[in-house]
Amino acid sequence: MNVSPVIGLEVHVQLLTETKIFCGCPNRFNPDQPNVQTCPVCLGLPGALPVMNRRALELSIQAGLALNGSISGFTKWDRKQYYYPDLPKAYQISQYDLPFCEGGWLDVEFEIDGEITTSRVQLIRVHLEEDAGKNLHDETGGGRDSRVDLNRAGTPLLEIVSEPDIRSAAEARGFLEELRLLMEYLGVSDCNMQEGSLRCDANVNLHIKNDAGQTIATPIVEVKNLNSFRGVEMAVDYEIARQ
Repeated sequence: MNVSPVIGLEVHVQLLTETKIFCGCPNRFNPDQPNVQTCPVCLGLPGALPVMNRRALELSIQAGLALNGSISGFTKWDRKQYYYPDLPKAYQISQYDLPFCEGGWLDVEFEIDGEITTSRVQLIRVHLEEDAGKNLHDETGGGRDSRVDLNRAGTPLLEIVSEPDIRSAAEARGFLEELRLLMEYLGVSDCNMQEGSLRCDANVNLHIKNDAGQTIATPIVEVKNLNSFRGVEMAVDYEIARQ
């Protein structure tokens, strides 16, 4: 029996702009003063109209070109409908069928079994969207307090979606390390993972070839909001072993 892990990554990168993607609120990490970097637009109040941040698009196009993607001559926005307490509009402004950048690839170098290996990970798309706010949960002292900080709501976010080309946890980590170096070099993002500027969702399943030559695929599992290289590596290894 032959088992092959199949891994795809969705990487979210916060852009280094002065203001948010659709309004003039400051775009900066400010956990000590929650809900002060807000306005009717990023709060989703009735009658508020978004205005596109030109710098966010410029940085995104730089990233798309550096990732060898194809920049579209026409793109559009879509609504991703879902309700979380930190998403006051009950939808996220994102891109679906016509992203600004399609395709691309990133060459990756990683170590596995003591040997340096290289691979080329193909990309499906790079698209723009707005970030949600942040839920804060405190269960210390027996209490169960939950709070919402909307300072991050409306932060310009670049989503980089890979093909399921990755075959190991080490390769997934190598992809993220190489991507962070590129984004920092371009000045697209500070990629501070502790502050959430670079986050990753990992999609993992197995292709199992049995003795009869049939390939059986396990259900795809998505591990959400990983914010460290080691965390991604451990999560992927754990999911492979579990499946």
